[in-house]
Amino acid sequence: MSDRGARPHRHLAATGAVLALALALTGCGGGKKKSADPTPPPPPSPQPTEQANAAPGSTALKSSGGLRKPVTYDDKVTVAISNIRYVKNKDLGPGELTGKVLTIFTLKFTNGSGKPLDLNKVQVTAVYGSKKTRAQHTSYANLNDFYGTVPAGGAKSASYAFDLPSSGYKSVMVGVKFDAQHKTALFTGALHN
Repeated sequence: MSDRGARPHRHLAATGAVLALALALTGCGGGKKKSADPTPPPPPSPQPTEQANAAPGSTALKSSGGLRKPVTYDDKVTVAISNIRYVKNKDLGPGELTGKVLTIFTLKFTNGSGKPLDLNKVQVTAVYGSKKTRAQHTSYANLNDFYGTVPAGGAKSASYAFDLPSSGYKSVMVGVKFDAQHKTALFTGALHN
């Protein structure tokens, strides 16, 4: 007995399934062509510096060594750590390290150059201890990273929170990289309650 008679039905069924799938997928396109370059999201809404760097319940830390020594480049751009605090995080939610003591560094850029300073690519890292263990960057309260530009003659601050245990306070190094034209600003020293 031969199966030759059943083949056209299977072939038609398979062709029909492929055709139905193709039609269904083209129908999902919505008819509008999508732009290759989607519109970027708007920048964060401007906040007063005090609000953007607010860390409710935080306590000031003292420092020694070069942690608060500003780094000034040849073009008169200056980076400094203007404030160091710690806080026990009680916030809940994604990205939160609930129950951890967080160390918060407030950084300040002062633009003494004659042109705007782009802060959209600022990277801040912190390491601690003799093994230079990298501290985990985390969110806290309404702290904002740097974004936008600083006009010539202007200044801008932002705060960064890290899971940096107090046992690592004897040796701390913070690095700030913001563009390819400037070397990473390094701040080293110790923290004290």
